[in-house]
Amino acid sequence: MRKWLLLICSVTLVISIVLVSVSGLPAWWLLINSAIVLAALVFERRGYEPKASNPAALKPTGERFNDPTSGELIEVWEDPRTGAREYRPVVRSADAE
Repeated sequence: MRKWLLLICSVTLVISIVLVSVSGLPAWWLLINSAIVLAALVFERRGYEPKASNPAALKPTGERFNDPTSGELIEVWEDPRTGAREYRPVVRSADAE
């Protein structure tokens, strides 16, 4: 779905650039809105990067959940000093299967 949204926003951005160059002022709102939505789609993934500055200080909290997007079992790790949290996939050993 994300790829489709990127494609639609890109096409809308190109169309709005053409409209602005041909007709001028009336299409500026489309150009600005297309650029904002496209930028939001491109940069929204950066919010999911780990926040902990020192991964060695992280301790497991015991919280686990199934990620609805990937279906993976995720474990929550936290730095007790700063409260920074990180979400890691649970590594299952070959012996457990």
